[in-house]
Amino acid sequence: MANDYLTRMGRFEFKRDPEHGDVVGQDGCHYDSEAEAMYYSLGLCGCGCPEEVHALMIDCLRQFAGDVWPKPGIDAIAKIVQEKPTVVAEFIAHFLAKCDLTEHGGSVYGCWLSERGKQFIECGPMKEEE
Repeated sequence: MANDYLTRMGRFEFKRDPEHGDVVGQDGCHYDSEAEAMYYSLGLCGCGCPEEVHALMIDCLRQFAGDVWPKPGIDAIAKIVQEKPTVVAEFIAHFLAKCDLTEHGGSVYGCWLSERGKQFIECGPMKEEE
């Protein structure tokens, strides 16, 4: 179990295709840049606006970076959500698909519930309201 954690928390190691110079991602696909390989190695797909979702992820991650304490964190991310609601909505759609709670064909904008997604809804809230 600890090894899984260490693997998940470690850096991806990308190789280059010596013939073409492309970055080879964890999925074996060839990408133009390490940024592309990193994004797709996280299991996110390329439909919708992946460049905008990638930029959003960078903006959010920066809120936890650096030596300053307390970090901007969640409050700063809340402001990003207000500024970019459509990109955040797309990120959430990608996340739900990554979790296999939804499926989609040509675009994440047209997702539908998977059986697991239906089950998630049917389970209801984690705690019953009092």
